[in-house]
Amino acid sequence: MDRSYMLMAVFWLPLENLLTNKFMTMRFKKYITSVFILSSAVLISACTAMQEDFTLTNNSEIDRSNEPIVLSRDAIIDKTGGIQITEGQLPLPVVGDQPLPAQVDDIDGDGEWDELAFTINIAAGESKTVSIEYVNPGDYPEFTQRTNVRFGVVGDNGIEALKTLSIPGEELPVPLFTRFQMDGPAWENDKVGFRQYIDGRNGRDLYGKTLSTMALDTVGISDENMPVDDYHVMLPWGRDILAVGNSLGLGGIGIIENNNPVRLGVRLDAEQSNVGMTSYNLITEGPVRSVFSIHYEDWDTGENSYNLENTVTIWAGSYSYRNDISLSSTNVADTLAIGVVNIHNDEQPVLLNKDDNPLSAFYTHDKQTYDDEWYLGMGIIFPSMHYLSYTEAPESGPGITTSYLNLFELVDQKSLSYHVVAGWELSDERFADAEYFRSFMEEEVQKISSPITVE
Repeated sequence: MDRSYMLMAVFWLPLENLLTNKFMTMRFKKYITSVFILSSAVLISACTAMQEDFTLTNNSEIDRSNEPIVLSRDAIIDKTGGIQITEGQLPLPVVGDQPLPAQVDDIDGDGEWDELAFTINIAAGESKTVSIEYVNPGDYPEFTQRTNVRFGVVGDNGIEALKTLSIPGEELPVPLFTRFQMDGPAWENDKVGFRQYIDGRNGRDLYGKTLSTMALDTVGISDENMPVDDYHVMLPWGRDILAVGNSLGLGGIGIIENNNPVRLGVRLDAEQSNVGMTSYNLITEGPVRSVFSIHYEDWDTGENSYNLENTVTIWAGSYSYRNDISLSSTNVADTLAIGVVNIHNDEQPVLLNKDDNPLSAFYTHDKQTYDDEWYLGMGIIFPSMHYLSYTEAPESGPGITTSYLNLFELVDQKSLSYHVVAGWELSDERFADAEYFRSFMEEEVQKISSPITVE
Protein backbone atom coordinates (compact mmCIF):
# COMPACT_ATOMS: atom_id res chain seq x y z
CA MET A 1 0.00 0.00 0.00
CA ASP A 2 1.25 3.51 -0.84
CA ARG A 3 2.41 5.33 2.29
CA SER A 4 0.22 8.37 1.47
CA TYR A 5 -2.89 6.21 1.47
CA MET A 6 -1.82 4.63 4.73
CA LEU A 7 -1.59 8.05 6.34
CA MET A 8 -4.99 9.09 4.99
CA ALA A 9 -6.48 5.91 6.44
CA VAL A 10 -5.15 6.85 9.87
CA PHE A 11 -6.75 10.31 9.73
CA TRP A 12 -10.01 8.99 8.28
CA LEU A 13 -11.08 7.36 11.57
CA PRO A 14 -12.39 10.51 13.43
CA LEU A 15 -14.45 11.84 10.48
CA GLU A 16 -17.90 11.06 11.92
CA ASN A 17 -17.23 12.83 15.21
CA LEU A 18 -15.54 15.81 13.62
CA LEU A 19 -18.65 16.66 11.57
CA THR A 20 -21.04 16.99 14.59
CA ASN A 21 -20.53 20.74 15.12
CA LYS A 22 -19.21 23.80 13.38
CA PHE A 23 -16.15 24.15 15.58
CA MET A 24 -15.17 20.60 14.96
CA THR A 25 -15.92 21.09 11.26
CA MET A 26 -13.38 23.90 11.14
CA ARG A 27 -10.90 21.65 12.89
CA PHE A 28 -11.70 18.95 10.35
CA LYS A 29 -10.85 21.34 7.50
CA LYS A 30 -7.52 22.00 9.14
CA TYR A 31 -7.01 18.27 9.49
CA ILE A 32 -7.84 17.74 5.83
CA THR A 33 -5.38 20.46 4.86
CA SER A 34 -2.72 18.88 7.06
CA VAL A 35 -3.48 15.42 5.68
CA PHE A 36 -3.23 16.68 2.11
CA ILE A 37 0.07 18.43 2.73
CA LEU A 38 1.55 15.54 4.69
CA SER A 39 0.39 12.81 2.35
CA SER A 40 1.53 14.82 -0.67
CA ALA A 41 4.92 15.29 0.93
CA VAL A 42 5.16 11.58 1.66
CA LEU A 43 4.08 10.75 -1.88
CA ILE A 44 6.66 13.12 -3.35
CA SER A 45 9.28 11.69 -1.02
CA ALA A 46 8.38 8.13 -2.04
CA CYS A 47 8.52 9.02 -5.73
CA THR A 48 11.84 10.75 -5.24
CA ALA A 49 13.23 7.67 -3.49
CA MET A 50 12.05 5.44 -6.32
CA GLN A 51 13.85 7.70 -8.79
CA GLU A 52 17.12 7.70 -6.87
CA ASP A 53 19.99 6.68 -9.11
CA PHE A 54 23.31 4.97 -8.58
CA THR A 55 26.42 6.80 -9.73
CA LEU A 56 29.17 4.56 -11.08
CA THR A 57 32.65 6.05 -11.45
CA ASN A 58 35.74 4.69 -13.16
CA ASN A 59 38.61 6.30 -11.25
CA SER A 60 41.27 4.48 -13.23
CA GLU A 61 43.01 5.53 -16.44
CA ILE A 62 41.70 2.46 -18.25
CA ASP A 63 38.55 2.20 -20.33
CA ARG A 64 36.37 -0.63 -19.05
CA SER A 65 34.14 -2.82 -21.17
CA ASN A 66 31.84 -5.48 -19.73
CA GLU A 67 32.75 -4.26 -16.26
CA PRO A 68 31.03 -6.45 -13.64
CA ILE A 69 28.84 -4.69 -11.08
CA VAL A 70 26.92 -6.19 -8.15
CA LEU A 71 24.25 -4.29 -6.18
CA SER A 72 22.89 -5.96 -3.07
CA ARG A 73 19.17 -6.17 -2.38
CA ASP A 74 19.60 -3.95 0.69
CA ALA A 75 21.48 -1.28 -1.28
CA ILE A 76 18.70 -1.17 -3.87
CA ILE A 77 16.01 -0.93 -1.21
CA ASP A 78 17.91 1.90 0.49
CA LYS A 79 17.94 3.83 -2.79
CA THR A 80 14.53 3.07 -4.24
CA GLY A 81 12.34 1.86 -1.41
CA GLY A 82 11.09 -1.68 -1.15
CA ILE A 83 7.47 -1.41 -2.29
CA GLN A 84 7.98 -2.87 -5.76
CA ILE A 85 10.19 -5.64 -4.40
CA THR A 86 7.57 -6.75 -1.90
CA GLU A 87 5.08 -6.78 -4.77
CA GLY A 88 7.29 -9.25 -6.63
CA GLN A 89 8.82 -6.92 -9.21
CA LEU A 90 12.47 -7.19 -10.21
CA PRO A 91 15.06 -4.40 -10.51
CA LEU A 92 16.42 -3.60 -13.96
CA PRO A 93 19.46 -1.30 -14.38
CA VAL A 94 19.04 1.34 -17.07
CA VAL A 95 21.35 3.99 -18.52
CA GLY A 96 19.27 6.63 -20.28
CA ASP A 97 16.57 4.51 -21.84
CA GLN A 98 18.81 1.50 -22.48
CA PRO A 99 18.60 -1.54 -20.17
CA LEU A 100 21.94 -3.03 -19.19
CA PRO A 101 22.50 -6.79 -19.47
CA ALA A 102 21.53 -8.01 -16.02
CA GLN A 103 20.22 -10.78 -13.80
CA VAL A 104 18.97 -11.17 -10.24
CA ASP A 105 20.62 -13.94 -8.23
CA ASP A 106 19.65 -15.91 -5.14
CA ILE A 107 23.13 -16.40 -3.73
CA ASP A 108 22.23 -17.78 -0.29
CA GLY A 109 19.58 -20.19 -1.62
CA ASP A 110 16.68 -18.93 0.51
CA GLY A 111 14.32 -18.55 -2.45
CA GLU A 112 14.63 -14.75 -2.74
CA TRP A 113 17.11 -12.85 -4.87
CA ASP A 114 20.00 -11.23 -2.98
CA GLU A 115 21.97 -9.46 -5.69
CA LEU A 116 21.51 -7.62 -8.96
CA ALA A 117 24.41 -8.42 -11.29
CA PHE A 118 25.06 -6.49 -14.50
CA THR A 119 27.82 -5.34 -16.83
CA ILE A 120 28.56 -1.85 -18.06
CA ASN A 121 30.97 -0.08 -20.41
CA ILE A 122 32.58 2.94 -18.79
CA ALA A 123 35.50 5.06 -20.02
CA ALA A 124 38.53 6.11 -18.00
CA GLY A 125 37.61 8.84 -15.52
CA GLU A 126 33.93 8.65 -16.49
CA SER A 127 30.89 8.63 -14.22
CA LYS A 128 27.61 7.12 -15.34
CA THR A 129 24.16 7.33 -13.81
CA VAL A 130 22.39 4.00 -13.54
CA SER A 131 18.68 4.12 -12.79
CA ILE A 132 16.73 1.22 -11.35
CA GLU A 133 13.43 0.42 -13.01
CA TYR A 134 11.07 -2.28 -11.78
CA VAL A 135 9.45 -4.82 -14.06
CA ASN A 136 7.33 -7.90 -13.58
CA PRO A 137 9.28 -11.17 -13.80
CA GLY A 138 7.54 -12.13 -17.04
CA ASP A 139 8.55 -8.82 -18.62
CA TYR A 140 12.23 -8.98 -17.69
CA PRO A 141 14.33 -8.68 -20.87
CA GLU A 142 15.89 -11.86 -22.24
CA PHE A 143 19.54 -10.94 -22.60
CA THR A 144 21.99 -12.98 -24.64
CA GLN A 145 23.38 -15.89 -22.63
CA ARG A 146 27.09 -15.11 -22.24
CA THR A 147 28.00 -17.37 -19.30
CA ASN A 148 27.32 -21.03 -18.70
CA VAL A 149 28.04 -23.87 -16.26
CA ARG A 150 27.66 -27.50 -17.28
CA PHE A 151 28.09 -30.51 -15.01
CA GLY A 152 27.04 -33.54 -17.01
CA VAL A 153 26.80 -36.80 -15.07
CA VAL A 154 25.84 -40.25 -16.36
CA GLY A 155 22.48 -41.41 -15.03
CA ASP A 156 19.96 -44.08 -15.92
CA ASN A 157 19.23 -42.45 -19.28
CA GLY A 158 22.72 -41.29 -20.13
CA ILE A 159 24.18 -37.86 -19.44
CA GLU A 160 22.10 -35.34 -17.55
CA ALA A 161 23.00 -31.89 -16.23
CA LEU A 162 23.03 -31.75 -12.43
CA LYS A 163 22.82 -28.75 -10.13
CA THR A 164 24.05 -30.61 -7.06
CA LEU A 165 26.04 -33.78 -6.45
CA SER A 166 27.92 -35.24 -3.48
CA ILE A 167 30.58 -37.88 -4.13
CA PRO A 168 32.03 -40.02 -1.29
CA GLY A 169 35.77 -40.57 -1.37
CA GLU A 170 35.41 -44.30 -1.94
CA GLU A 171 33.77 -43.57 -5.31
CA LEU A 172 36.82 -41.63 -6.56
CA PRO A 173 38.85 -41.64 -8.67
CA VAL A 174 36.89 -42.82 -11.69
CA PRO A 175 38.22 -43.79 -15.14
CA LEU A 176 38.06 -41.20 -17.90
CA PHE A 177 34.89 -40.90 -20.00
CA THR A 178 32.78 -43.15 -17.79
CA ARG A 179 30.84 -41.14 -15.22
CA PHE A 180 31.20 -37.48 -16.19
CA GLN A 181 30.59 -35.65 -19.45
CA MET A 182 33.80 -33.59 -19.21
CA ASP A 183 35.50 -35.20 -16.20
CA GLY A 184 33.66 -32.71 -13.99
CA PRO A 185 31.97 -29.30 -14.06
CA ALA A 186 32.85 -26.98 -16.94
CA TRP A 187 32.24 -23.26 -17.18
CA GLU A 188 32.52 -20.73 -19.97
CA ASN A 189 31.69 -17.27 -21.18
CA ASP A 190 31.80 -15.68 -24.61
CA LYS A 191 35.63 -15.61 -24.55
CA VAL A 192 37.00 -18.77 -22.94
CA GLY A 193 36.08 -22.01 -21.17
CA PHE A 194 37.44 -24.09 -18.27
CA ARG A 195 36.78 -27.39 -16.53
CA GLN A 196 37.54 -29.00 -13.16
CA TYR A 197 38.58 -32.65 -12.91
CA ILE A 198 36.18 -33.69 -10.18
CA ASP A 199 36.99 -37.30 -11.10
CA GLY A 200 39.56 -37.31 -8.30
CA ARG A 201 42.46 -35.30 -9.76
CA ASN A 202 41.04 -31.80 -9.23
CA GLY A 203 43.32 -30.27 -11.83
CA ARG A 204 41.95 -27.53 -14.08
CA ASP A 205 41.82 -27.55 -17.85
CA LEU A 206 41.26 -24.91 -20.51
CA TYR A 207 39.01 -24.62 -23.56
CA GLY A 208 40.02 -22.14 -26.23
CA LYS A 209 37.05 -20.54 -27.97
CA THR A 210 36.73 -19.10 -31.46
CA LEU A 211 33.00 -18.32 -31.18
CA SER A 212 31.14 -16.29 -28.59
CA THR A 213 28.19 -18.69 -28.36
CA MET A 214 27.86 -21.11 -25.45
CA ALA A 215 29.25 -24.51 -26.46
CA LEU A 216 29.84 -26.74 -23.46
CA ASP A 217 26.31 -28.07 -23.05
CA THR A 218 26.87 -30.33 -26.06
CA VAL A 219 30.60 -31.05 -25.80
CA GLY A 220 31.74 -34.57 -24.92
CA ILE A 221 28.41 -36.30 -25.63
CA SER A 222 28.08 -39.23 -28.04
CA ASP A 223 25.04 -40.01 -30.18
CA GLU A 224 24.07 -42.47 -27.44
CA ASN A 225 24.15 -39.65 -24.85
CA MET A 226 27.27 -41.01 -23.19
CA PRO A 227 30.69 -39.43 -22.52
CA VAL A 228 33.06 -39.24 -25.47
CA ASP A 229 36.33 -37.44 -26.08
CA ASP A 230 35.40 -35.22 -29.02
CA TYR A 231 36.96 -31.95 -27.85
CA HIS A 232 40.68 -32.57 -28.38
CA VAL A 233 40.26 -31.69 -32.06
CA MET A 234 39.30 -28.36 -33.56
CA LEU A 235 35.54 -27.81 -33.70
CA PRO A 236 33.62 -24.76 -34.98
CA TRP A 237 33.50 -23.27 -31.46
CA GLY A 238 37.10 -24.16 -30.43
CA ARG A 239 38.66 -27.06 -28.51
CA ASP A 240 40.51 -28.28 -25.42
CA ILE A 241 43.91 -26.64 -25.89
CA LEU A 242 45.83 -27.44 -22.69
CA ALA A 243 47.89 -30.51 -21.81
CA VAL A 244 47.41 -31.02 -18.05
CA GLY A 245 48.72 -34.51 -17.29
CA ASN A 246 49.53 -34.86 -13.58
CA SER A 247 50.04 -31.13 -13.08
CA LEU A 248 47.55 -28.91 -11.26
CA GLY A 249 46.58 -27.39 -14.60
CA LEU A 250 45.65 -23.72 -14.66
CA GLY A 251 44.59 -22.55 -11.20
CA GLY A 252 44.40 -25.96 -9.51
CA ILE A 253 44.93 -26.30 -5.76
CA GLY A 254 47.43 -28.10 -3.55
CA ILE A 255 49.00 -27.60 -0.14
CA ILE A 256 52.56 -27.73 1.17
CA GLU A 257 53.37 -30.17 3.97
CA ASN A 258 56.90 -30.99 5.12
CA ASN A 259 58.15 -28.96 2.14
CA ASN A 260 56.30 -31.24 -0.28
CA PRO A 261 53.28 -30.33 -2.43
CA VAL A 262 50.18 -32.43 -1.78
CA ARG A 263 47.35 -32.58 -4.29
CA LEU A 264 43.76 -31.78 -3.42
CA GLY A 265 42.62 -35.24 -4.48
CA VAL A 266 44.57 -38.06 -6.12
CA ARG A 267 45.84 -39.21 -9.47
CA LEU A 268 43.76 -41.61 -11.52
CA ASP A 269 46.06 -44.51 -10.65
CA ALA A 270 45.25 -44.19 -6.92
CA GLU A 271 42.90 -46.62 -5.20
CA GLN A 272 40.81 -44.01 -3.36
CA SER A 273 40.58 -40.25 -3.03
CA ASN A 274 42.12 -38.44 -0.08
CA VAL A 275 38.95 -36.32 0.20
CA GLY A 276 36.15 -37.78 2.32
CA MET A 277 33.31 -36.03 0.49
CA THR A 278 33.27 -33.80 -2.59
CA SER A 279 30.08 -31.75 -3.02
CA TYR A 280 29.17 -29.67 -6.06
CA ASN A 281 26.51 -26.95 -6.01
CA LEU A 282 25.37 -24.67 -8.84
CA ILE A 283 24.60 -21.31 -7.22
CA THR A 284 23.47 -19.26 -10.20
CA GLU A 285 23.68 -19.22 -13.98
CA GLY A 286 22.71 -16.30 -16.16
CA PRO A 287 23.47 -14.01 -19.09
CA VAL A 288 26.22 -12.03 -17.32
CA ARG A 289 27.37 -14.18 -14.38
CA SER A 290 27.54 -17.82 -13.36
CA VAL A 291 28.66 -19.14 -9.97
CA PHE A 292 29.19 -22.61 -8.53
CA SER A 293 30.94 -24.08 -5.51
CA ILE A 294 32.76 -27.30 -4.66
CA HIS A 295 33.12 -28.26 -1.01
CA TYR A 296 35.87 -30.68 -0.02
CA GLU A 297 35.26 -32.27 3.36
CA ASP A 298 37.94 -34.17 5.28
CA TRP A 299 40.85 -33.68 2.91
CA ASP A 300 43.36 -36.06 4.48
CA THR A 301 46.96 -35.27 3.56
CA GLY A 302 48.51 -37.83 5.87
CA GLU A 303 49.69 -35.12 8.24
CA ASN A 304 46.51 -33.08 8.66
CA SER A 305 42.83 -32.93 7.80
CA TYR A 306 41.30 -29.94 6.02
CA ASN A 307 37.95 -28.66 4.84
CA LEU A 308 38.04 -26.46 1.78
CA GLU A 309 35.27 -24.42 0.14
CA ASN A 310 35.96 -23.33 -3.44
CA THR A 311 33.65 -20.88 -5.23
CA VAL A 312 34.09 -20.12 -8.94
CA THR A 313 32.61 -17.01 -10.57
CA ILE A 314 32.77 -16.26 -14.29
CA TRP A 315 31.51 -13.03 -15.88
CA ALA A 316 30.62 -12.24 -19.47
CA GLY A 317 33.24 -10.59 -21.65
CA SER A 318 36.29 -11.61 -19.61
CA TYR A 319 39.26 -13.86 -20.33
CA SER A 320 39.29 -14.94 -16.70
CA TYR A 321 37.33 -16.29 -13.77
CA ARG A 322 37.53 -15.60 -10.05
CA ASN A 323 38.32 -18.31 -7.53
CA ASP A 324 37.46 -17.86 -3.83
CA ILE A 325 38.92 -20.32 -1.34
CA SER A 326 38.11 -20.80 2.33
CA LEU A 327 40.28 -23.28 4.22
CA SER A 328 39.83 -24.66 7.73
CA SER A 329 42.31 -26.70 9.74
CA THR A 330 43.78 -26.94 13.22
CA ASN A 331 47.08 -25.43 12.07
CA VAL A 332 48.08 -21.89 13.00
CA ALA A 333 49.10 -21.27 9.39
CA ASP A 334 48.88 -23.20 6.14
CA THR A 335 50.70 -22.81 2.85
CA LEU A 336 48.47 -23.17 -0.18
CA ALA A 337 49.88 -23.93 -3.64
CA ILE A 338 48.12 -22.62 -6.76
CA GLY A 339 49.32 -24.21 -9.98
CA VAL A 340 50.11 -23.01 -13.47
CA VAL A 341 50.92 -25.94 -15.74
CA ASN A 342 54.46 -26.08 -17.13
CA ILE A 343 54.45 -28.66 -19.92
CA HIS A 344 54.80 -27.01 -23.35
CA ASN A 345 56.70 -23.97 -22.13
CA ASP A 346 60.29 -23.02 -22.91
CA GLU A 347 60.09 -19.40 -21.78
CA GLN A 348 60.66 -18.19 -18.23
CA PRO A 349 57.58 -17.26 -16.19
CA VAL A 350 56.97 -13.62 -15.28
CA LEU A 351 56.11 -12.26 -11.83
CA LEU A 352 54.46 -8.83 -11.83
CA ASN A 353 54.91 -7.49 -8.34
CA LYS A 354 54.90 -3.76 -7.59
CA ASP A 355 55.24 -2.35 -4.10
CA ASP A 356 52.47 0.21 -4.61
CA ASN A 357 49.88 -2.31 -5.80
CA PRO A 358 47.99 -4.66 -3.45
CA LEU A 359 47.78 -7.23 -6.25
CA SER A 360 50.45 -9.19 -8.08
CA ALA A 361 50.41 -11.54 -11.05
CA PHE A 362 52.26 -14.61 -12.25
CA TYR A 363 52.06 -15.69 -15.88
CA THR A 364 53.60 -17.70 -18.70
CA HIS A 365 53.51 -17.14 -22.45
CA ASP A 366 54.63 -19.54 -25.16
CA LYS A 367 53.34 -22.04 -27.70
CA GLN A 368 52.09 -24.07 -24.76
CA THR A 369 49.03 -25.69 -26.31
CA TYR A 370 48.87 -29.29 -27.57
CA ASP A 371 51.73 -30.09 -29.97
CA ASP A 372 53.18 -26.58 -29.40
CA GLU A 373 50.79 -25.37 -32.08
CA TRP A 374 49.46 -22.01 -30.83
CA TYR A 375 50.54 -19.22 -28.55
CA LEU A 376 48.83 -19.15 -25.20
CA GLY A 377 49.21 -16.83 -22.24
CA MET A 378 48.16 -18.14 -18.82
CA GLY A 379 48.35 -16.57 -15.40
CA ILE A 380 46.89 -15.82 -12.01
CA ILE A 381 46.28 -12.49 -10.25
CA PHE A 382 46.36 -12.53 -6.47
CA PRO A 383 46.75 -10.42 -3.29
CA SER A 384 50.40 -9.58 -2.66
CA MET A 385 50.04 -9.75 1.12
CA HIS A 386 49.62 -13.54 1.13
CA TYR A 387 52.25 -14.34 -1.49
CA LEU A 388 55.47 -16.10 -0.53
CA SER A 389 57.14 -17.17 -3.77
CA TYR A 390 56.83 -19.68 -6.56
CA THR A 391 58.59 -22.99 -7.05
CA GLU A 392 58.53 -25.80 -9.59
CA ALA A 393 57.10 -29.27 -9.15
CA PRO A 394 59.24 -32.14 -10.49
CA GLU A 395 58.85 -33.24 -14.10
CA SER A 396 57.90 -36.75 -13.03
CA GLY A 397 57.06 -38.73 -9.94
CA PRO A 398 54.07 -39.97 -7.93
CA GLY A 399 52.71 -36.57 -6.88
CA ILE A 400 52.09 -33.20 -8.52
CA THR A 401 54.30 -32.75 -11.60
CA THR A 402 55.12 -30.17 -14.29
CA SER A 403 53.62 -27.19 -12.47
CA TYR A 404 54.70 -23.79 -11.32
CA LEU A 405 53.46 -23.69 -7.73
CA ASN A 406 52.60 -20.26 -6.38
CA LEU A 407 52.76 -20.37 -2.58
CA PHE A 408 50.46 -18.43 -0.25
CA GLU A 409 50.58 -18.32 3.53
CA LEU A 410 47.11 -18.32 5.07
CA VAL A 411 46.46 -17.48 8.72
CA ASP A 412 43.42 -16.54 10.82
CA GLN A 413 40.40 -16.82 8.51
CA LYS A 414 42.49 -18.64 5.87
CA SER A 415 40.78 -17.31 2.77
CA LEU A 416 42.23 -16.47 -0.63
CA SER A 417 40.73 -14.92 -3.75
CA TYR A 418 42.52 -14.97 -7.08
CA HIS A 419 41.73 -14.57 -10.77
CA VAL A 420 42.73 -17.12 -13.41
CA VAL A 421 43.51 -15.68 -16.86
CA ALA A 422 43.95 -17.30 -20.27
CA GLY A 423 44.50 -15.71 -23.69
CA TRP A 424 44.68 -17.91 -26.80
CA GLU A 425 45.84 -16.51 -30.12
CA LEU A 426 42.84 -17.94 -32.01
CA SER A 427 40.49 -16.11 -29.65
CA ASP A 428 42.37 -12.85 -30.22
CA GLU A 429 45.41 -12.77 -32.50
CA ARG A 430 47.08 -10.18 -30.26
CA PHE A 431 47.64 -12.87 -27.64
CA ALA A 432 50.37 -14.31 -29.90
CA ASP A 433 52.54 -11.33 -28.91
CA ALA A 434 54.34 -11.79 -25.57
CA GLU A 435 54.56 -8.03 -24.98
CA TYR A 436 50.85 -7.63 -25.62
CA PHE A 437 50.04 -10.36 -23.12
CA ARG A 438 52.27 -8.69 -20.55
CA SER A 439 50.45 -5.37 -21.00
CA PHE A 440 47.14 -7.25 -20.88
CA MET A 441 48.06 -8.81 -17.53
CA GLU A 442 49.27 -5.46 -16.18
CA GLU A 443 45.98 -3.86 -17.18
CA GLU A 444 43.96 -6.66 -15.60
CA VAL A 445 45.86 -6.14 -12.35
CA GLN A 446 45.08 -2.43 -12.45
CA LYS A 447 41.40 -3.00 -13.14
CA ILE A 448 40.93 -5.53 -10.36
CA SER A 449 42.83 -3.38 -7.85
CA SER A 450 40.81 -0.27 -8.79
CA PRO A 451 37.16 -1.37 -8.97
CA ILE A 452 34.34 0.87 -10.13
CA THR A 453 32.96 2.92 -7.25
CA VAL A 454 29.22 2.85 -6.66
CA GLU A 455 27.35 5.63 -4.87
